[in-house]
Amino acid sequence: MTSNHKIYWITVIADRGKGEKAASVFKEYHQELLLNVRGHGTASSAIKDCLGLDEPEKDLIIGVADQSASHTLLSALHKKLELDKPGYGIVFTISLTGISAAAFNLLKPGITGNQEHLSTDYHKEERPMSDTNAYELIASVIHTDLSTPVMEAARIAGCKGGTLIKAREMGGDSSKKLLGMTVSNEKEILLMLVPKTDKPAILKSICETVLKETGEHAITFSIPVDDVAGLNTLIK
Repeated sequence: MTSNHKIYWITVIADRGKGEKAASVFKEYHQELLLNVRGHGTASSAIKDCLGLDEPEKDLIIGVADQSASHTLLSALHKKLELDKPGYGIVFTISLTGISAAAFNLLKPGITGNQEHLSTDYHKEERPMSDTNAYELIASVIHTDLSTPVMEAARIAGCKGGTLIKAREMGGDSSKKLLGMTVSNEKEILLMLVPKTDKPAILKSICETVLKETGEHAITFSIPVDDVAGLNTLIK
């Protein structure tokens, strides 16, 4: 079913140990649908230069909030985590186009009426595609030994920040090929929040680097971001 209530995916990326502080802001505003993910950095100088931070270990707090809470949370997180200071972290929101009724009810208790009839339903956000997003989130799935060359390529193309997350392949032996890339169990997901104008150059640089290093094609994609806080200012 369609819904007039916009829902946002909110992600906080901060130094290890600050995740609990970020989570406390969500709970203060009764937004408790949260996940805590650990980002694993690297000690290489190329990565540190690209991240602009001395501490490579990260906490990623992922939450979901409705539109009325999203902007309030963004401002509260900006203040609580002192995101006006360089290197203290970033927060960004992404519009969701669908959400299960069970999750929706956690955000808006009672708004959907009788849960008994909605337990397997979902809410779909009918929204036109917008071309006004100033930032995009680039996600690249890479082999663990490609972190340094890929991050260096992204930096040269204009990258100002990034976070690496450890990942593991799911599936049997029949899943060893994906979009022409040989898949091994251990992976890293490189997340970068970049200005939309820089996205094409960064994507091209990453893909060319992976092809040069491995002879295979990169698995990389981008997602439009709605609001951003922590890039030295609060941006809408």
